[in-house]
Amino acid sequence: MQCRRGIEDESSLAIVTSINSKRRIGTVAKGLFAGIAAIIAIASWGFWELSRAAPARSTSLPLQLGDYPVKRGEMQFAHGDLGVLDLDTLETSALPWTVLSTALALDQARGDADQVSAGLVEQAFRAVGFLYPEGPAGEGAANGSPRAPLGLTLGRVERLMPPLRVTAANLGCASCHAGVTYGADGRPMPQRPAFGMPNSSLDLEAYAQLVYRALKRAFADEAVLWRAIDRLHPDLTLRERLSLRWLVLPRARARMAELAGQGDEPLPFSNGAPGLTNGVAALKFRLGEVEGYRLAGAGYVSIPDLADRGFRSALLADGAYAPVGRPRFVARSAEQAAAADPAELARIGSFFTVPSMGMTPERAEAAIPALTDIARFLATYRPQRFPGTIDRARLPLGQATYARACAACHGSYDGDLDRPRLLSFPNWAGDVGTDMSRARAFDGSLAGRVNGTVYRRHLTAEATGKLAAPLLSGVWASAPYFTNGSVPTLQHLLEPGTRPERFMVGGHRLDFTRVGLALAPDASGLWRDLGDYQPFSRAVEIDTRKPGFSNRGHDREVADLTAEERQALIDYLKLL
Repeated sequence: MQCRRGIEDESSLAIVTSINSKRRIGTVAKGLFAGIAAIIAIASWGFWELSRAAPARSTSLPLQLGDYPVKRGEMQFAHGDLGVLDLDTLETSALPWTVLSTALALDQARGDADQVSAGLVEQAFRAVGFLYPEGPAGEGAANGSPRAPLGLTLGRVERLMPPLRVTAANLGCASCHAGVTYGADGRPMPQRPAFGMPNSSLDLEAYAQLVYRALKRAFADEAVLWRAIDRLHPDLTLRERLSLRWLVLPRARARMAELAGQGDEPLPFSNGAPGLTNGVAALKFRLGEVEGYRLAGAGYVSIPDLADRGFRSALLADGAYAPVGRPRFVARSAEQAAAADPAELARIGSFFTVPSMGMTPERAEAAIPALTDIARFLATYRPQRFPGTIDRARLPLGQATYARACAACHGSYDGDLDRPRLLSFPNWAGDVGTDMSRARAFDGSLAGRVNGTVYRRHLTAEATGKLAAPLLSGVWASAPYFTNGSVPTLQHLLEPGTRPERFMVGGHRLDFTRVGLALAPDASGLWRDLGDYQPFSRAVEIDTRKPGFSNRGHDREVADLTAEERQALIDYLKLL
């Protein structure tokens, strides 16, 4: 009995031991599996954190924009980030603000880190046509740190893995489309910009060259760069300092080395001169339409006034973009323009962030809601009244001359001789003998690439081979004229034989008689400001003999006008 009980006890003990052992194994296995699951979860979260598209919010955009769409649109126009501040755009168009501002200050100080200041940063931006408004309209920083100019949007790009923080800067709407207002003497007031007017002094080509030169100087001696950063940005956090040292600066140096080996230029195309952009070349670059490193040809476009956009049935200078299922060139009445869906304009406008701000088409769609509010704001925008004198006795003749010689292409206005309103716009497009470089630049290959993106659900792209007749709202403040900005005044436009071959543009005064740039020829034949006025930004010479800058054309349309009719027409155009 004892023997059997002993055997039974041993058996029971073995069974219990086996059960406990299995339980321990199960517990260990569960712990192991839980650990593996945790590792997978952490790895997945880390991969998501590294790869997710989480754009930073503009530091100047209020957290609460309110319920009024027009006011929201105005704030988005002035300070909105449109989703263009993140690690992806830091690889394309955005720049690290701390490094950018410091490099510009160092360049202005000729490499002396002890002389850098916020004032030198502003001096660099002003020189290429950026504006610094009075009061809080510009993006500011505390404790004397450098301010960003109007239209350069800042935001803090952050990731938990890796634990980085970088203040990124990218272009926004107001950089090109907030222009200076003018006093009664024709002098510009860059401290009082108007949203919607063109910034005809902004020189994006000079800006690109300036930044490239400044970064090359800064990277040549990193110890000096860091000393300048410490002086200019004393409140820089440890997290951003480490991010700059171990991530941003190494990648920036590598990119600069690539550019040095590809022609030593910041971009594979030129943006031209003040008041011009080369969006087609930028789009080709972003969508891979680049042969070698340099893009051949020119496709410069003068920055337009943004009033009355609802009258346009297709966008861009050649009408390349039209809403899906809509005719490209069709007349619109004032009633149709007023009833236009702002989201339709926003859907097409959001694609502009691809060439101008370095977005991918897949990401650009995120800007549509903000741009819809911007479109609502622009629907309320009217250009600044002409600040000079108008010979009102000439207005009836000017009005009649416009109706006879201009309305068929540029639209019909009501009979008001104070502030005429556009009644209908024909959306005419064709060739009037002006420089067609821009029309040729948007070719079938590029149209095919655009139509191959996700934006085929928002727009249809077409190589029209034409130039669309522009709206003339705010035309008095839109000099120089023609699509490529090759004619300095309205009088020169209406008198083709008098057009200057060479003239200066940038930081200019306005001539209220000729209506356009206040210039006169010097002994060499160069038209420039011969007075005591000092331009607020650096002026650049336009040579109309160079490719893309021809000032010919539009002569048959004005050939039968008398001298009296030309002068009367100029006075009437001051009203628009």
